[in-house]
Amino acid sequence: MLLLNPPGKGAIIRDYFCSKTSRTGYLFAPIALLHAGAVFAAGGFKVQVLDAVALGLGAEECLARIEALRPDCVFALVGAVSVAADRDFLNALRARIPGLVLLGCGDVLLEGAEAWVAQGTLDAAVLDFDLPGMVDYARGAASPLPGPLPGIVGRFGDQVLSAPVPRQPVVSVGLPPHELFLGYGYRYPFARRRPFAGVLTDFGCPFSCSFCVMSGLAYHRRPMDEVAAELRHLEALGVREFMLWDQTFAAKREWALEFLEALPARRMGWTCFTRPDRIDADLARQMAHKGCHTAIMGVETANPETLRAMRKGFTPEQARTAFAACRAAGIATVATVIVGLPGEGPADVEKTLRLILDMDPDYLSVHTAVPRAGTGLRAGMAASGLASASCEAMDQSGEECVLASDSMSAEEILRLRRSFNRRFYARPHYLARTALRLLSRPGMLLDQVRQGLTLLGRNRQTRGAR
Repeated sequence: MLLLNPPGKGAIIRDYFCSKTSRTGYLFAPIALLHAGAVFAAGGFKVQVLDAVALGLGAEECLARIEALRPDCVFALVGAVSVAADRDFLNALRARIPGLVLLGCGDVLLEGAEAWVAQGTLDAAVLDFDLPGMVDYARGAASPLPGPLPGIVGRFGDQVLSAPVPRQPVVSVGLPPHELFLGYGYRYPFARRRPFAGVLTDFGCPFSCSFCVMSGLAYHRRPMDEVAAELRHLEALGVREFMLWDQTFAAKREWALEFLEALPARRMGWTCFTRPDRIDADLARQMAHKGCHTAIMGVETANPETLRAMRKGFTPEQARTAFAACRAAGIATVATVIVGLPGEGPADVEKTLRLILDMDPDYLSVHTAVPRAGTGLRAGMAASGLASASCEAMDQSGEECVLASDSMSAEEILRLRRSFNRRFYARPHYLARTALRLLSRPGMLLDQVRQGLTLLGRNRQTRGAR
């Protein structure tokens, strides 16, 4: 079994049913490949990895490498950010290696997977990379399979059949093969030490934010003893830092406390995603004590009505409290906001900016509203004519896909996004504080300079294109 991240134009990310342009050139080991590798290895497959994006391979060079490996099966990532190129590459791969069993996984397959299979680009689409159904399909694809498998949209004889992902609270994955990914030179903005890795203790998200695909996935978690074994394995490999890819750390507080208890005695640094209504002063202190140095939280907007409409489930005041708790515990914070949400105009964006400036997080990530496959936001924008229901090409970062909202043009949304970034990052006290922090960490300083230059280059290209 070859785990494949196909070639792409520049630094693109396809992973965990999300795909986007990497704004500052960062890349990480795809968690979908890590977990699929564990599941296939447990199912008796010899597993290999080829990350063509990390290696900077072109299509022809990548095809030649795969041909030399002669895999029986390929588990390939595909993404809405590169949908046409991914389809062309996989068709070329199928022509190059007849009889290859080709499985695909990615956001673009959450809607329309049947077409990818019916047209012959894929043998099957995988809708949950934690489940053994994909192993059963790969093992049995050479002979007629009796019927649909949970979480698989696949060809069964002369039919394309599917079965829903089962709802179960706990799913065992096995030990992800981190050792296969350590040589790729991955980099991440908030990783303070290397080598670093990615860890996922649950799949999907129990919350229901209307712009996020995660609420539509069948939420489940892994056994904690399995997670603890993975953490020990990372420590034995010399990994000094990890990104916790759980969509909401402390979605279940008792689970978060078990995770903190499972962390090895020799502390590894880590970053996590969480929500303002999940963090309080006590939990923040415990996280910091066990090595958490950065928390990424979605603030989205300062408008309580929009938060309710987007089904966020928290208030701006809860955001203030959570960011203050993290700062008091010594945890750096990253605030994410969205410009162009339905019903919001320039005044709402200005109000959100004021909230962010008052909270004064360490970092800011400004997104535009992207109608991702399988989300309520997409359905609403399609119904109002702002987005096509059949549109496959989509960049989650908003770099290549800025759409008009019901109250602002695409050009105004893009202008407000740029202004939001500039007014946050150009503040004298912010620049001074950041310089002092980075001067104390020379390695991180070099990474930040490199990422900043990449981001400036992208902004120039975007302005020139427009």
